[in-house]
Amino acid sequence: MFPCERLPPRPGLRYSAPMTKRKRTLRRAEDRAQEKLARDLDKLAAHAPGGSPERAIEIASPSEVEVHARSTPCPICRGELRLEEHAAETLAGVRVRVARVVCTVCRSRRAIYFRLAGTMLN
Repeated sequence: MFPCERLPPRPGLRYSAPMTKRKRTLRRAEDRAQEKLARDLDKLAAHAPGGSPERAIEIASPSEVEVHARSTPCPICRGELRLEEHAAETLAGVRVRVARVVCTVCRSRRAIYFRLAGTMLN
């Protein structure tokens, strides 16, 4: 007989099926995996254009900030972003525009950074 063949059960011995995980355990493991994925996607979004003041998106005029911020999808769930605030700030000696947005689906908050391409003369 080969070792890979199964022996028939002997009388008097009870064989039980392998234990399955509870639904709650599976759900918690899935939730932890989703949270880890969200953290990883958030870190990745920080390295994308507009994710930090060093990687600010160049725009021609300040009116483009709101349009661009609303058209950007959420990096975590790909949902629509709602603009909460549009402000001009000086960070590390550089003047940038900051759009603070919130996802309408997953409620994650983030900031998108913009830099004016140049001064326009009238």
